Amino acid sequence: MAHVVVTGGSSGIGAAVVELLRGRDHAVTVWDLAPPGRDDVRHTALDVTDADAVAAAVRDAEAAQGVIRHLVTSHGIRGAFVPALDLEPDAVRRVLDVHVLGTLLTATAVVRRLRDVGEGGSIVNLASTTAYRGWANQSDYGVAKAAVRQLTENLAVEWAGLGVRVNAVAPGHTLTPMVQGMIDKGYDVGPVEERTPLGRLCTPVEMAREIVHLLLDASYTTGVCVPVDGGWTAVGK
Repeated sequence: MAHVVVTGGSSGIGAAVVELLRGRDHAVTVWDLAPPGRDDVRHTALDVTDADAVAAAVRDAEAAQGVIRHLVTSHGIRGAFVPALDLEPDAVRRVLDVHVLGTLLTATAVVRRLRDVGEGGSIVNLASTTAYRGWANQSDYGVAKAAVRQLTENLAVEWAGLGVRVNAVAPGHTLTPMVQGMIDKGYDVGPVEERTPLGRLCTPVEMAREIVHLLLDASYTTGVCVPVDGGWTAVGK
């Protein structure tokens, strides 16, 4: 049984990852500003952009459940989804901080401890299909996720010698609470489903299965970002 931290593990994809990990008898700690919807998961309210708070969260988690061997960075916030000319600088900074800096801070805090104790492990970051090619109205979120994709490759190269694998998934449209909220406000997913070769949105459980595979089972895989998008990025037009 290994100790796994899941950031953003209180809802959506992160919560589905927690369920699968617990089903495989792993110890799980959730780092999320919101509490999880169950009482039997250890939780720390955490702003992943606060380096001191992240370091303290590592100490607390390891005191309770041992060295953190694995990390899933599924935290995130929405971008403004407006044209670049209409973006507010402070809002853009927050999107970049949460996705890029938050991923870097949590990953380095965990791997610093793995290095100190001489153990290997693995990390799976969450990028996005918006990390590939150009998208309108994605000059905050899409750029942040492209940086997460690049960061994944950099860390994989740096940490391979420590026995730490670093991979990412690039989710396509997934029916998370965030996406459901967009739908409730009038976002039409019909065109998305039509363009997706598999013809539907992904479920959080399907996404979680790929994350857990990369995290625990893909022992010779590092530095990759896997689109889990029903074929979206494969479409040539």
